[in-house]
Amino acid sequence: DLFLYKAPESPTSRIYTIRPYLPKDLQSVYEICFKNYDRHIYLDGQNEMVGDKLIGGFLTLSPEYCFVVEDNDRLCGYALAVLDAKNYFAKLQVSWIPEMLEKYPLMANEQLSLNEKYVGQFIDEMHYQYKQNLSDPEELFNHYPSLLTLSVMSNIIDLSVPKRMLTCVIAALKANGSKGLYCRIPSNDKKMVEFYLKLGFQTISMINAIATDDVYVGRII
Repeated sequence: DLFLYKAPESPTSRIYTIRPYLPKDLQSVYEICFKNYDRHIYLDGQNEMVGDKLIGGFLTLSPEYCFVVEDNDRLCGYALAVLDAKNYFAKLQVSWIPEMLEKYPLMANEQLSLNEKYVGQFIDEMHYQYKQNLSDPEELFNHYPSLLTLSVMSNIIDLSVPKRMLTCVIAALKANGSKGLYCRIPSNDKKMVEFYLKLGFQTISMINAIATDDVYVGRII
């Protein structure tokens, strides 16, 4: 179904180009991630910190499965994936998380500005989450071995743009043996859940669900 496209509902003169992620794209991709983060207004100027936590592992450990989309002016979206999610989480524990804990040490609470308090809270959450088991349920990997995160700027209203990015990701994953991919979304982010459902994902119900406030959506490929 991803290979069947309808014409845009409203005419547009914008030309979108989808291509593989390059190291030079890092700051632009982090900026998109930051602007789409629900608490970004409290973390002014912290693009790198938010990007490191949410998508840095994808870009560092799995750049070959990362794609970006650019319009006439600049990057406006990304689709980042890992082929083997189980192995990816193991690599995070060994090589990425220790680096992040050192890069973002816990902050003392005394005499902090309001912005610094928000930054400190974000870092506290990062340390707490990194000390938990970051991996997802084992049963998930049987049908959905690959992990995805996809995001576009709010001004992108043409659904064919993320669909085309997803097509590129799926083609790359499938060519290397994957049979399905999934995404983990905060349950209170109804807009993002709906976004993935429009891209052909389905909510995953698991027998041995872990205690989480997140929703899993997946797509067989």
